[in-house]
Parts: sequence; C-alpha cells; structure tokens
Amino acid sequence: MSAWLRRLLALALCLVTALGARGQSERWTPRALELAGSLPVQEGGRVKPLETFASFTLLRLNGKRSAEDADGRKLTPTAWLLDVLFDPEHAAGTRAFLVQDAEALEAIGVQLDERRKRDRYSYRELEPGLSKLFDLAHQYDALEAAQRSSVQSQIVTLAENVLLFARLSRQEIVALIPPPDARTEAWNTPAELRASSKPLSTAQAGALAAFERAFDSTGRAAAFEAALERFHHHAVVGARLRGEYDKIPSERAYYRANLLRWSLTAFLLAFASTALLWLAPRRKWLYATAATLCGVGAALLVAVIVWRCILRERPPVSTLYETKLFVTATGVLIALVIEAIGRQRLALSAAVVLGALGLFVAHGYEVLDKRDTMPALVAVLDTNFWLATHVTAITIGYAAGMLAALLASFYLLAKLLGPRRLERQHFAALSRMVYGVLCFGLIFSLVGTLLGGIWANESWGRFWGWDPKENGALLIVISQLVILHARRGGYLREHGVCMAAAFAGTIVAFSWWGVNLLGVGLHSYGFTSGIQAALWSYYGAQWSICGLGALAWLLERRRERVAHAPAEPSTAQRRAA
Repeated sequence: MSAWLRRLLALALCLVTALGARGQSERWTPRALELAGSLPVQEGGRVKPLETFASFTLLRLNGKRSAEDADGRKLTPTAWLLDVLFDPEHAAGTRAFLVQDAEALEAIGVQLDERRKRDRYSYRELEPGLSKLFDLAHQYDALEAAQRSSVQSQIVTLAENVLLFARLSRQEIVALIPPPDARTEAWNTPAELRASSKPLSTAQAGALAAFERAFDSTGRAAAFEAALERFHHHAVVGARLRGEYDKIPSERAYYRANLLRWSLTAFLLAFASTALLWLAPRRKWLYATAATLCGVGAALLVAVIVWRCILRERPPVSTLYETKLFVTATGVLIALVIEAIGRQRLALSAAVVLGALGLFVAHGYEVLDKRDTMPALVAVLDTNFWLATHVTAITIGYAAGMLAALLASFYLLAKLLGPRRLERQHFAALSRMVYGVLCFGLIFSLVGTLLGGIWANESWGRFWGWDPKENGALLIVISQLVILHARRGGYLREHGVCMAAAFAGTIVAFSWWGVNLLGVGLHSYGFTSGIQAALWSYYGAQWSICGLGALAWLLERRRERVAHAPAEPSTAQRRAA
C-alpha cells in the first residue's frame, strides 16, 4: 500500500473518530437521563416532569431547547439541567445564554472574540462583567418596559437569566422533594432542606441523603445511577402519596410525541397538494390527497387539545397559547364542513392555510413567551364552568371571524389577480361562505360576550365596566352586526361584504391580542409582550388586501361601463349622417 494511501486512511480514521466523539450528545448515561427526566418537580404552582421544567428553562435562557457545552457536545434540556445541578463547573462552560445584541456585552465591559451580533455565550464568558451587569439591570429595571431601549431590555433579561442559572446551580429553585404532610402545598429544594433548622421527616431525610450521594458520585456512572435511582424512588413515592404523580408519565409522552409538529407537517403537505390541485383541477387523486392530509392535520390537532384537557383537567381554552390551538382547530373544522357541503376546493384551501399559519403562530408564541404552556391558573380563571362556557364561546367567535376574513381575502385577491374564468364559478360561492361564517361567528360572539358579563357580575359585582377586553368583544359583535345589516339593507353586496369581512379580521385580532398590549384593565392574566410587530404585520396585510379589493372593484366598474357604453358609429355611418 502506498504511503499516500496509508496517510489518507489514517486521516479518515481520525476524522471518523473525531466526528464520533463530537456526536456523543450526552455526558450522562441513557438510564440517568431517563430517571432524571421522569422526576416530579413542583414549579409554577403545579407538579410536572423535570424534563418539562428543563425544556422551558433552557428555552428561556437559550432561545432554543438545546445547548452546546465546552466540549462541543449538543445537550438536551435534561442533560443540561443535570450538568447545572450536579456539575455546575462544567455547566458554566456551556453556551446557554442568548444575547440578542452584542452592544449589551460592550455595556457591561465584556470583551470577547469576534462573534455575530446575535450569539450565545457561556456563564464563564460573561463572568467578568456580572457585577456591572447587575448594577445596570437594577437601574434599568426601575424604568417602564416601554421606556427602555433594546439594549437596556436585553441587559435586564440577561441579568434575570444569569441569576436564574446561578440559583439553579445552587439548587435553590428546583423543588424536587415533596413534604410528608399532604396539606402542605409547597415542595422543598435541596438547599432549603440543608438550611432548615427544623428536624426533617424520615422521607425528607432519605430523599436529601440520596440526592447528596448522587451529587458526590458525579463522574462515576454506576454510582451516580444508583444514587439517582434511590432519589427517584423517594421523590416518586412522596408525590404518589400526595396524588401528584399520576399525570407525569402522560405529560412526558405528550411532549415526546410532539403531535403539533406532525400536525403542522400534514398541513404543509396538504398546502402543497392544494396548490397542485389548483394547477390541475381535474386530478381527483390530488383533491383526495389534499383533503386527507388536511383531515389528518386537524385530527392530530384535536388530539393535542384533548390530551391537554386530560392533563390539566380543564376545558380546552384557559391560556393565551391555547386560544391559538383552539382557534386553529375550530377554523379548520368549520372550513372542512363547508368543503364537504360544496366540494369546490375553496374552503379546503382556506383550511390548509389556516391550519399551517395557526400552528406556525402558536409555535412562535411559545418560543417568544418561553414559559410553561400548561401553567397553574390565576384565581379569576380557576373555574371550569366559565372556561367551558364563556371562554369557549368567545374563542369560537374568534375562529369564525378569522376564517371569514381569510375567505374574504381569497375573494378580493382572486378578483384582482385571479383568471377571469374563476368569476362565475367561484366568487358567488365564496361570498356565500363568508356570509354563513359571519352569521355563525356572530352567534358565538354575542353569547360569549353576554356570558362574560354574567361572569364579571359574579366575580367583580358589575355586568359591564368598559374594560378593554369587554370593549374588544363588543367591537366584534358590532362589526359583524353592521356587515350583516348592511347586506340585508342592500348597502353592501357581494364584493362589499367581503371587503368589510376582511377588515373585520383586524377587529377580531385587536380584541383577541391587541387589547393585551394596552396594559390596563382587570384582565391582567392576559397581558403579554413581544407580539406587537406580528400584530401590526397582520393589520397591514389585511388593510392592504382591502385596498386591493377596492382597486378590483374600481376596475370591475370600469369594465362594466365600457361594456355597456354605446358603440361609436363607423366611418361609413358618420359619412351617411
């Protein structure tokens, strides 16, 4: 064998070995990761798997659910949290802190090698500037959020994340040990039990001892697994005695199944099939494929909602995140029912667009919010009756309003940009769909608004208080009533109804999300931030479509005038005259 070939083989072997070492994504054994992931943890008012807690905590710090340690290994959330709890020195080298703007690092005096403006850094890299970071964060935290610059907001967020990491590494946050008294709500962190002056129960002492043995065994796989298994036994037995472990396996299965990703995949494939269907409308197999894929996507989304209801023992809508899932599922199902009646591909197209967009937005909100999507409810929402009646009804109204706006947008865009052969075949059908969905949505919006007033009377002693959320619901009802009355009176016809319905979509979006940006009102559980750009993008898109619809109407009137104008006399006719 020639020398150059031997060198090539040696180089290839080194490369394979390096890639294999880099591909080892975990420092912990599969058994240790499984035990840790299924540990019960109390956080945010509820007991959840440590896997869930780790996932959302890493998402908060890093902007994604994975991190890269100092050795180049890609860590899962559970592996990262094990590093933080049992090997904080190693965890300090993991790039787990997302910095949106490098100017924030310059402000705290951290000089690093050349990086992108938006990059991820480790605790060790940030350590030289922590003192100044906390000083600046203390100053900027006194400002209203709206008054801070982007760099100031980033400094406040980074300080919060660094403090969270530090407390996690000191085992001050993860409440892993259940108290023996079933009447005691709060679990204990290992740090709390170590510092406690009260005598520990036998169960608490055993759990803490097992945790300490696991900490001391870090780096020795067999000993660590044995200690962690012992601690796992203590934690699970304590949680079961309190009736708080039953849903832990199901919640882990929910997140691992990731049905939302499969639902989105089905909707995207259905979208591609529908696009091909419009290019080749006579291919029945394309229609069947698109309808089947859309049905699969809808079924998976409904399964997600039902699964969440079982886990939470709540009706389908109790958080802002869940409104996105429910609105998407309801809108898709309504569109599929319309398609089953008419079979004109129009409602099917709306269903696949709404399904894909809705799940994209839901995922974006989860990443933006960075908090557990199944939290304990605030006191005002802790009522299954009103969640099942008022909230469900008003959310169905949102879904119908958004679907009507989407169908109306199809109408307006097709009028201006679509081929002429679509006019007689599809426009009348689209207009009827918009009208029917508006009527359906008005019923639920009106009933939901009235039920909300009754709930407000029970909770706050008044039926109506001109609260922003109440005003938003009223705006939806008024806008839909105006459209339907104008249609009935002949003031709006086919084209006008669609333009009004497309505009009404922005009213629905404002009631659904826009009022939360005002930061006032009794509905404090609904406040959120970071969605203003997305909301205004939707407003701009819908208003632009309305503008295009007006242009289409003007062009149509011009064509009609030209078609009905008397023909000019010919040259021979003029000479004879």
